[in-house]
Amino acid sequence: MIKGRPGLMAGVLTFVGFVVLWQVVSFRFLPAFLPGPQELLSRLLVVYSEPSSYTVVWDTLRRIILGLIASMIIGGFAGLIMGLHRHVEAFLDGWIMVLLTFPAVCWAFLAVLWFGLSDVGPVFTTVLIVFPFVALNVWEGTKAIDREVIDMAKVYKANRHLIVRKVILPQLLPYIFSSMRIALSLSWKIVLVGEAFAVGSGVGQKLMIHFEDTSVDLMLAWGVSFMIFMVLVDVLIFRSWERRAFRWRHQVAT
Repeated sequence: MIKGRPGLMAGVLTFVGFVVLWQVVSFRFLPAFLPGPQELLSRLLVVYSEPSSYTVVWDTLRRIILGLIASMIIGGFAGLIMGLHRHVEAFLDGWIMVLLTFPAVCWAFLAVLWFGLSDVGPVFTTVLIVFPFVALNVWEGTKAIDREVIDMAKVYKANRHLIVRKVILPQLLPYIFSSMRIALSLSWKIVLVGEAFAVGSGVGQKLMIHFEDTSVDLMLAWGVSFMIFMVLVDVLIFRSWERRAFRWRHQVAT
């Protein structure tokens, strides 16, 4: 099975090579500073044997979901309006670039000063950093829309709502899914940074606590486990949605 899929074979070999290299390098350090694969697995079992750990993970997931949804709505709407209206594009273009270049850590510090130790800080930071990426991607997708299809829809007396739903959105779907995956990959990292500074719970706060204790093994246990969880979300949920949305392409191809 693997022989007929060279991409899968390359991925397996790369993973095995990484684990072997990791194990060899870890021999030069104490497990508390760089645990090997087996030591890290034991730390993971210790961390997730405590019921309170799942509450910590849920707190972080809740903030990620809120930030992701808000970023997709604001960024998608801004990108769509920019692509459809030149005067809006001229006004927002500069502001989008300003937000893209503003340091993320500055937003995290400002969120602490403005909102204190609350859920608002990480979500606020996530939205301000992520939605410009979404807007830029959707904006580019809107500019790539086939205008002749829109003109044809107008000839058949289609109203604005129908044109957006049946003509514009289907052409934007590849850009929307791309934006969603970019937003997810950014959101969880930003939320962890925001939690380290702005709240008293969550995976980011756990990372900060173990950093102060110089417990690298527990930092890696929390960080790696959450990274794996986010990868599974991308593969099992987002990619599944994408395959279903574009199933018609395979039907047309056959």
